[in-house]
Amino acid sequence: MNVTPAIPERIRKKFLKEILEMYSQGELSASRASQMLGIPRAAFYKILAETKTPLPKKLNESIKKELKESLSIEE
Repeated sequence: MNVTPAIPERIRKKFLKEILEMYSQGELSASRASQMLGIPRAAFYKILAETKTPLPKKLNESIKKELKESLSIEE
């Protein structure tokens, strides 16, 4: 018989908050964060959007650079 222990809601919320903070700081990849939470990466991205969690600085800069280069090419 496989018994899963009940985890109190406040602990789950704190764990999620910690994971989101670690992702935002660039300490975890989206893939690793979703693994730790036991959810698909798409669900993790949905949580990021819902909680308005900022992207890691390095990723944010990379996206801005790509957009800037893309807009320069189209002109």
